[in-house]
Amino acid sequence: MDIIKKYFARHRKKIIGAGIVVAILFVGGIIWYVSANSAPSFGDITAVSGNIVQSVDESGNVLAENNVNLSFEEAGQIDRVYVKEGDTVQAGAVLAKLDSSIASAQVSQAKGVLAAAQAKYDDLASGTRPEELRIDTDAVSSAATAMDSASNALSAAAQSAYVAADDAVRNQIDSLFINPRTNNPIFSASVTDSQMLINIENQRLALGAMLDSWYATENATSSSIASLSDLAGNDLKTIKSYCDTIALAVNNANPNSNMTASVLAGYKGSVAVARNEITQAIASLTGAKSAFNAAQSNMTIAQSRLALSKAGATEQELEVQKAVVLQAQAALQGAQVMLDHADLIAPFYGTVRNVTAKVGQVVSVGASVLSLTNESGLKTETYVSEADVAKVKQGNDAQITLDAYGAGTLFPAKVTTVDVGETQINGSPAYKITLHFANQDLRVKPGMTANVHIITAEHNNVIGIPSRLIINDNDHHFVLVKNGGTTERREVVIGITGQNSMVEIVSGLNVGEKITNF
Repeated sequence: MDIIKKYFARHRKKIIGAGIVVAILFVGGIIWYVSANSAPSFGDITAVSGNIVQSVDESGNVLAENNVNLSFEEAGQIDRVYVKEGDTVQAGAVLAKLDSSIASAQVSQAKGVLAAAQAKYDDLASGTRPEELRIDTDAVSSAATAMDSASNALSAAAQSAYVAADDAVRNQIDSLFINPRTNNPIFSASVTDSQMLINIENQRLALGAMLDSWYATENATSSSIASLSDLAGNDLKTIKSYCDTIALAVNNANPNSNMTASVLAGYKGSVAVARNEITQAIASLTGAKSAFNAAQSNMTIAQSRLALSKAGATEQELEVQKAVVLQAQAALQGAQVMLDHADLIAPFYGTVRNVTAKVGQVVSVGASVLSLTNESGLKTETYVSEADVAKVKQGNDAQITLDAYGAGTLFPAKVTTVDVGETQINGSPAYKITLHFANQDLRVKPGMTANVHIITAEHNNVIGIPSRLIINDNDHHFVLVKNGGTTERREVVIGITGQNSMVEIVSGLNVGEKITNF
């Protein structure tokens, strides 16, 4: 017993509280039982005409009309910063600028390339002018004259080459031989290398036949200047090699009883003269041949240009050049875009904020250097459910209250956009609604919490009854209408649902009829 008393004394408050809860539950159960088993009460409501306003209510936030972080579209070094924190700028104003020297040069170069390409296309399209034909004809005549002159010079060089070769072999080198022009020429200089001696004497025989053939070809009327110059060049190379061999043999020889020092010195002098003659002949022939080839090439080019001028441009050439013009235009546009990207432009009227741009700073693409805010046209954004979005239309009137000023201060607004795409909020689809305030009000600030009341429909002078009086039976709607002492179940067509759950009755019910609560 004492234990129970002590427990009750210790837990007295808890036990009393539990007793109160039990008493409340007991009383509530009695009330529920009586209510559930009592007969329903009925009342009559008279159908009257009035106004029904359908609306959607959501919460949202006040935002600036535009608020963006601005960055350069190209990487580079900042050259100028034209604004500071808090400045107000117009749309299109240049806020900062990158160093554009390279981009400007690229634009100038692209313009030049385009101008040249366009000029060439215009020339092709207009055809060859008489003045150009005359110039090209004169160029052919000039090239022909130069060709004749070069041909004569080459012929003379070839003839001189033969004279020099004949003198070098048959006068200068032959002074070192006994019987040089017979079938058994004997080399007079003392040569210790027997094979070299044999080669020298055999080559002298071959050179005699080569000079005879050269002479015959040069004096033949059918020989062309080109074949003569080639022959002369090849023969001169052979004779030069022969003279070099003779010089090597003489320079290695020593005086003896059959060949005194003075005789050897004379041999060396003759060989030097021969080699000098051949060297000069080769140089003269090479120069004349180069001049002839150049004149021949110029003649070919001049003739080709004249033929092209007479023929005019083909359609294919015009298309090709047109493509070149288009490529040049695209290159210019690309260069101009690069140059334009050097300027950071204000996209709208607003106030400059968060300036981090500094002259000399190297920035990358997309790195924010300042922000721009436009607070002159504040807006509110909210989200409505999938069930309500069909009711909201662009242009709907709305009333907005702000937590900062309480429910009694109304700010008129209008729905300006309804997003077509959904946004998932807490796993459910929702649609963003944007509203703009009807009037500019300095009390409204970005970031304020807003309560949006969108008027989606308003029907005047229509019959409206509480939704609780409408029976929904498989998408058919009925009401219980009193008819004398009886009750009639009548089908009705409903319209919009307004505030306080008032539903519009489009048809099926007349003003003054009484509807019974079921």
